[in-house]
Amino acid sequence: MRLILEIKEIILLFAGGLLAGVINVMAGGAGFMTFPLLLAAGMTEIEANASNFVAVVPANIVGTWVYRGELQSVRKYLGLRLVLAVVGGILGSIILIETGQAAFQKAIPWLLAFATLSFALGPWIKQKLERDFAFDGSRWMWLSFILEFLVFVYGGYFGLGMGIVMFAIYSIFSHMTIHQANAIRNITITLMTLVSIVIFARAGVIRWLPSLIMMSGAIVGGYFTVNIAKRVPPHVVRYCILVWAVCLTALAFWRYL
Repeated sequence: MRLILEIKEIILLFAGGLLAGVINVMAGGAGFMTFPLLLAAGMTEIEANASNFVAVVPANIVGTWVYRGELQSVRKYLGLRLVLAVVGGILGSIILIETGQAAFQKAIPWLLAFATLSFALGPWIKQKLERDFAFDGSRWMWLSFILEFLVFVYGGYFGLGMGIVMFAIYSIFSHMTIHQANAIRNITITLMTLVSIVIFARAGVIRWLPSLIMMSGAIVGGYFTVNIAKRVPPHVVRYCILVWAVCLTALAFWRYL
């Protein structure tokens, strides 16, 4: 009976990783689907959170490779963003190890609700600021970088839904297309995640076998999705991201409140 259960767990973890690869490349935030699966595998919340970083990182790595062409057009501040990703990821991960995440979980639904609204209203806010106040986001890049750094700290700590917040920031403070934003999101989150994995591994809170099973599914899902995503019109990608963001928020309120 235990053998059958283990096979079912393997299938479930692989299937969860497969879907995570699809979601993470298209919109980010797949951790809200994979996190409960890792909890179901018998992990503590901190172990599930740390293992989740390992499970979903292939989607961002593959996304970084496929979107590398778009990075050429947004390389001006790329170096700074990579530094912010490393420093923020280190800080957030250390905070998690030192303090735990019980209190933070209570805030997750509200943070995701804010992220979803930011992404949904980002273009409208940007248009209104430009029209009524002659707002030029490119003149406020310092504020954008501060916000991005805070998101990376959050990402190193818990990370669920951070991709959605990144999209919202880019839509307000830049003129990037959705695919250019996706390219920056993938490479910065990949770097932040790798740094966090090193810290979590040293702390001994990663459960490697379930993580690697889920990772194998994420590799497959991520690879095929990025090739499809680049052929999809930007507005379609945006609508898909928004739908997933709403689902993430609803799931968070259901799970944590």
